[in-house]
Amino acid sequence: MRIIHGIPYTRVNYVVWAMKELGLDYEINPVNPMTGETKKPEHLARNPNGLIPVLEEDGFVLWESMAINFYLAKNNGDGLLWATDPREEAQIIQWCVFGSSSIDKPAVNYILHKQALPEEMRDAASLRAAHEALVPLLKVLNDHLVSREYLVGERFTIADLNLSAMLDYPLKAGYDMSEYTALQVWLGRCLERPARIQMEAKHGGVKL
Repeated sequence: MRIIHGIPYTRVNYVVWAMKELGLDYEINPVNPMTGETKKPEHLARNPNGLIPVLEEDGFVLWESMAINFYLAKNNGDGLLWATDPREEAQIIQWCVFGSSSIDKPAVNYILHKQALPEEMRDAASLRAAHEALVPLLKVLNDHLVSREYLVGERFTIADLNLSAMLDYPLKAGYDMSEYTALQVWLGRCLERPARIQMEAKHGGVKL
């Protein structure tokens, strides 16, 4: 039995999408960080950082969304979302590290301070900083995608899933990506996949 501890609409969505792509069964235990549930002893026993998502699989516990998705992709689906050789594996890891270390924070901050936080908690300077931080990162992705359909090789991998899931936050908050033509095409290609559509239909899409 696979259990995802956390609530949909957060980074839990990265994991749910991966499971949908891989055809894996799962249950969600709706641990809500907004109500303090991630700080309760039972959740801290799973993740001492008090964060979500956490994957529990037959007694095996794993936290950090990128680590969870690497584990799922590498061990399920006969390589469907993973690599075919060590160099491809290194490139998948490269793009995912780039996403988690550079893109994820400003992408989330953009939607937080644009619409997700209560109005009194939104900060114009933080919104502007998030917008500006994304500019060179989007250019890196756009330049890479000008001559290719996917980030690594010629097929959709966990790298495409993870980074497009991150960028769905600013996209849904109205971030103008019109100058990044190749990026826009790639993002549409990823977010229109049947597994992603099924996830949004079941869990209501990306929110915070």
